[in-house]
Amino acid sequence: MFLASDNDGAAAEIGALAEDLGFSPIELGGLSEGGLLVQGRGNSWGQLIFKDLVKFD
Repeated sequence: MFLASDNDGAAAEIGALAEDLGFSPIELGGLSEGGLLVQGRGNSWGQLIFKDLVKFD
């Protein structure tokens, strides 16, 4: 699960929740950097918006 946030405390809480739910959080940094990688705007799509990183045990 990709995480982008300007609030480090909130990102840590959501990252912990993601781990509890069985996901592996990947912190991308702030919204102005990491947020651009996972959002779509008009005809422009972030590089990670449709990436699925799956690990099966």
